[in-house]
Amino acid sequence: MEGANIDMDSVKNKMVRLRNEKDEANDRADQLAQQLKDCQDSLSQAENDRDDLHRKIQNLEAENYTLQENLSTANNNIEEHKQKEKDFEESVNGLTHKVSMLEKAEEDYLAQIKALTDKLEAAETAAADHEREANKLRMDNEKLEKDVAESEEKFKNMQDSLNSAMADLNNV
Repeated sequence: MEGANIDMDSVKNKMVRLRNEKDEANDRADQLAQQLKDCQDSLSQAENDRDDLHRKIQNLEAENYTLQENLSTANNNIEEHKQKEKDFEESVNGLTHKVSMLEKAEEDYLAQIKALTDKLEAAETAAADHEREANKLRMDNEKLEKDVAESEEKFKNMQDSLNSAMADLNNV
C-alpha cells in the first residue's frame, strides 16, 4: 500500500502541478490574448495613420502640382514682362535718338537763322541799290522762320510724345 500511497501522492502532486501549469497557461493565454488585442489595436491605428498619411501625401502632391503650374505661369509672365521691358527700352532708345536728331536739326536751323539774320543785317546796311536783294533775303528769312516754327512745333510734339512714353514706362 505504501506503493499505492506514493503513487497517489505523486498523482496528487502531479495534478497540483498540472493545475498550476494550467493556471499559468491560462494566465499566459490571457496575457497573450491581451497582447494580441493590443497588437491588433496598434495595427488598426497604424493602418489608419497610414491611410491618413497617404491622403496627406496625395493632397501634398496635388498642391505641389498646382504650385509647379503656378510657378511655370509666373516664370512665363516674368519672361513676357522682360521682353516687354526690352521692347520699351528699345523704343525709348529710338525716341531718344530721334530727339537727339531733332535737337541737332534745331541747332542747325538756329545757326542757319543766325547766319541769314547776319546776312540780312549786312544787306540792309549795304547800299540802297541792293534793296531788291534784301527783299528776297527777307522772304527767305520768313520762310525759314516758318520752317523753324514748324520744326519747333514738331520738336514740341516729339518732346510731348517722349514725355508720354517715359510716363508709360514709369507706370510699367
